[in-house]
Amino acid sequence: MKSKLSITLDEKIIKSLDKYIDGVNIRNRSQAIEFFISKHLSQNRIAVILASKIEPFRILAKIKGQPLIMHTVKLLQSYNFKKLFVIGEKEILSQVFTVLGTGQEYLMSIEYVEDVNPKGSAASLSLLKNKVDSTFLVVPADNFFNTDINSFWTFHVKSGKLVNLAISAASNPTKLGIIDLQGGSIVGFEQKPKKSTSYLIWTGIMICEPEILYYNCNSIEKDLIPKLILTRDLGGFVFAGQWKNIHTKKDIEDLR
Repeated sequence: MKSKLSITLDEKIIKSLDKYIDGVNIRNRSQAIEFFISKHLSQNRIAVILASKIEPFRILAKIKGQPLIMHTVKLLQSYNFKKLFVIGEKEILSQVFTVLGTGQEYLMSIEYVEDVNPKGSAASLSLLKNKVDSTFLVVPADNFFNTDINSFWTFHVKSGKLVNLAISAASNPTKLGIIDLQGGSIVGFEQKPKKSTSYLIWTGIMICEPEILYYNCNSIEKDLIPKLILTRDLGGFVFAGQWKNIHTKKDIEDLR
């Protein structure tokens, strides 16, 4: 959702902004202003790793000599994320802490949020209601991925959507959440259908606005996504890069 804002700028600043209007990525002054504000705010990005109800071996599996979750944090560090929340049960948080610590090594602050009674991924996110008040990235703890987060972030800001899902193509999409994408908007989503006419799937990764933390939802797939589709607040970013969800020991071996 976007709101109108009237501002007064120095003529020199306006002339400088106009130089960035290319008619493609930045089509007008409003988009130019939005782009540079977003770029400035992105210097202190926030990320959330969801670890509730995920077996520890999947999160801490050694991939190329390092625990999976360490790969994720190092990627986030390379994209200037300064604040990270890890949400999960007490046991898994304790194990993750032994790997990541306070985050000082990664030039970020890591806060561990205990999910005492896990009800679902959306309910887990709602634990951040009074902790997050700006755009944030969500990553499942059992995902191994490498993509251009800057491009994803810019896409999200320009879209005006409350949530944008990172989507990819899969040869066997019926085992995952199927996406119906029209333009940049997601108009349909079905979790593990028997048959599918689409090969686009949700990776589990998404960028969100803090408003969604106040939705009364338990599951992202079953509750939050359908609500966002109805209000046309859900977009999709076509994921470029490596991605794999770790479910089995074979998945781990495939990445070694």
